[in-house]
Amino acid sequence: MTGSLNRAFHRETVLGSGTGNERISRQSSGSGLYAGIHIEVRCLNRGKGVSLAWNAGANIPSRFVNAVAQGIQDVISAGVLAGCEFTDVLFSVEDGSYHEQDSTEAVFREVAQKATIAALRQARPTVLEAFSICRIESPAEYAIAIEKILSQISQIESAQSETQSSSTTVIVATSSVGELLERVLAATDGHARFSVESSGFRSKPEPPETADVWAPANSR
Repeated sequence: MTGSLNRAFHRETVLGSGTGNERISRQSSGSGLYAGIHIEVRCLNRGKGVSLAWNAGANIPSRFVNAVAQGIQDVISAGVLAGCEFTDVLFSVEDGSYHEQDSTEAVFREVAQKATIAALRQARPTVLEAFSICRIESPAEYAIAIEKILSQISQIESAQSETQSSSTTVIVATSSVGELLERVLAATDGHARFSVESSGFRSKPEPPETADVWAPANSR
């Protein structure tokens, strides 16, 4: 699934935990390529961001640690459901294996991508939507249209309206900010002004379907 949501207003996370065990072992231009890795992921409380832990010890030599971290970061940045960055997830490298001659940074980055995607798929990924306290100032003639939009958005938490003057109305709402801003701008022909204070990311009521094919992040 290619990204269809606004990356500024959405994030991806997981609702549970999962593991990814992947190994690459193949011949390339007469020489071998080898890397193995075991990665676990689990959900964190909302607002905790992303954490990485290393429990593989010397089973993966230190010279490959940065490559593994980059492979995980590739997937964090690209997402797996809607092309949005991951948040509130712990990524833990638990084990791995290598070959003295056949292991390279490139192959460890690739295997880390594969294992991370497999673990995330198992951990019930979902999409979060940005919620914010939005102060909307618009010409008074658009007030009814804005209030109608607020009544149609399922994730409006609160809203209040006050007339600043005969020509200006101010509406303050706590809502899913992406949908609200897009619809208000369209309804007011771009005449509305916004002040937005973030209140974090929350689950969308109906996350998009998981992609049928999970590809490494760098192949998107």
